[in-house]
Amino acid sequence: MKKILLGISLLIIAITAGQTQSFELMTGTERIFIDAQYLKFFDDANKISLFSRARATTGYEQSNTNLFTGAYLNYTTKSGFGGTLLGRISSFSSGIDVGAHYFKANKRLLVYALPSININDELLYSWFSIVRFTPVIKNDWKLYTSLELFSAFAEQGHLSSVQRIRLGMDKHGYQFGFAINLSERGKDFKNKDSNPGLFVRKQF
Repeated sequence: MKKILLGISLLIIAITAGQTQSFELMTGTERIFIDAQYLKFFDDANKISLFSRARATTGYEQSNTNLFTGAYLNYTTKSGFGGTLLGRISSFSSGIDVGAHYFKANKRLLVYALPSININDELLYSWFSIVRFTPVIKNDWKLYTSLELFSAFAEQGHLSSVQRIRLGMDKHGYQFGFAINLSERGKDFKNKDSNPGLFVRKQF
């Protein structure tokens, strides 16, 4: 019940306090992936921000749906470095993390990196990063490339890792093209999964 209430609270924060940043639908060979992101700045210098995202993955032939909702409260200095307080809930775990991030963005390049550690009883630390490169090709057309990485570790070692790769085109805030989601679980990385497909994304 606590996990359900935490998830509802994070969704309310994302919807009421945030502004929709992007929405992505990916149809893969194995399953469907949906990702909605929200962003809210609280000061004119954009130092304090709340970033929230909600993800869902579901297979075509099974009813299991994996969910993730997270709210990232960030304080970013002019150098791009800053601190982050993260509340998260997923189908596998939930908790509150603290970490230090680096963030830089311009019209062509976005870089965000966040190492964090869980402040609950169980030791859990993770790494999340995303790099997007969107150079102009001609007129209103841009190349759209995105690499998202996530890895989680505990006392016993590696828990899980995820790589999400997007390669396509951008026009007027609409992105589309090839996508592949990869994942590995367990200490030996042998439990692997691959879900290639196509994506459509709208950036607001």
